[in-house]
Amino acid sequence: MLQLKNLLISTFAAAVMLLFGGVNEVNGGDPLTYEVVGDTVTIRDCKVTTSGELEIPSTYEGKPVTGIGSWAFWDCTSLTSVTIPDSVTSIGDFVFHSCSGLTSVTIGNSVTNFGEGAFLLCGSLASVTIPDSVTSIGGGAFIGCSSLTSIEAGKSNKEYSSEDGVLFNRNKTHLIQFPRGKSRHYSIPNSVTTIERFAFLWCSSLTSITIPNSVISIKGSAFENCRNLTSVTIPDSVTSIGDIAFGACSSLTSVTIGNSVTSIGDWAFYTCSSLTSVTIGNSVTSIGERAFLYCGRLTSVTIPDSVTSIGNKAFGFCSSLRSVTILDSVTSIGNKAFEGCTSLKRITFGGDAPFFLGANVFSNVSGNARVFINPDAIGFGETFEGLPVVILEKLEINTFSKSAAPFSLNFESKLGLTYRIEATQNLRQRGKWRWRKIGEVQGTGSSVEFTDWREAIFEKQYYRLKLVE
Repeated sequence: MLQLKNLLISTFAAAVMLLFGGVNEVNGGDPLTYEVVGDTVTIRDCKVTTSGELEIPSTYEGKPVTGIGSWAFWDCTSLTSVTIPDSVTSIGDFVFHSCSGLTSVTIGNSVTNFGEGAFLLCGSLASVTIPDSVTSIGGGAFIGCSSLTSIEAGKSNKEYSSEDGVLFNRNKTHLIQFPRGKSRHYSIPNSVTTIERFAFLWCSSLTSITIPNSVISIKGSAFENCRNLTSVTIPDSVTSIGDIAFGACSSLTSVTIGNSVTSIGDWAFYTCSSLTSVTIGNSVTSIGERAFLYCGRLTSVTIPDSVTSIGNKAFGFCSSLRSVTILDSVTSIGNKAFEGCTSLKRITFGGDAPFFLGANVFSNVSGNARVFINPDAIGFGETFEGLPVVILEKLEINTFSKSAAPFSLNFESKLGLTYRIEATQNLRQRGKWRWRKIGEVQGTGSSVEFTDWREAIFEKQYYRLKLVE
């Protein structure tokens, strides 16, 4: 979340700084407020009523102006042009935040770094020239610059390069910022290894994205509030998904998380209100706090056996969630992890009860919710977290044929229950197409037989028997 500008300075702290002669803040009739520290000067503030063109002086009282502090020109909506002198070496975070009338900025040739969100919501800014001296640009530097059509990066050190307005670091290994344009699809180049913070924040026209196998890290808020993004496949190369990475992507319907991702950050998919399907890769060890909070259309979730912890409110208020399968590696479930899942009726544990349980894990779930466990599971009683516990019976297969075709199996059934037979050709394959249904059998209260009459077109075929919920 973007932090608010701090305008309060402790009187005591100011007195201490003056006592030791280190800092002095002055402005007089000048719209700018200066902070003098030793032999250098930093611009700390500007009157919000300042209008038109503004040229920042290179010196103040004979001392060089070397920096522009964070939030210094915040909400100066009447500024149209700013010239930054060659004496300035650094530009802080959110310096020109919400300068909606700013059309041009001249950046001095000594600036080495921009802070995060430096030109956030400068909707009239049409073009920017980044001097050769710049070696660092914070995430989200040009978020909300809806008129920005040109970013010209330095030509000498090549630390940053621009391609169709998209800003990269040297050698295009880090994607820094995607300007607000009309593109509905964007393919990230194969050279990119990191998608930086805020890179696609508020890209409301973006509907699809291709993430190449070169990407290993998706940082915080990278795709936050991309309201029209509909689906995402995160390749196996990615190892981490940052906090709020896909937060508030309200049109996102499906997510596939690759098998190299080890952690899903806090709030990573919060308020993805159209999300109906999520496949979590088998290397994820932790699901962050509120990771899927308010994903109101999510109907079922399988937590793979690599996951050891589920964070506080991780699936809170997923009101359409009907079933959850938690495999045997989970040892910790945080506070209110499934709070407000009013449709949740079936929670299946693949192993023993988690060692650590937070408060109110299943508060305000369906009144018909049940916890299902294996006969040999320990740590459960007649109830678990206030929900009735049902011990699953093992399915007993009496006989099965060993011939390639036709394959048949015979098993004991209960009257009124439905049994599904599924098959696959590859046990290593993952995703919803790994096992496919090939038939169903209604229980009779005695042994029943199923025969697969299909022709054997694969060298190996694997079968499994499941009780239909």
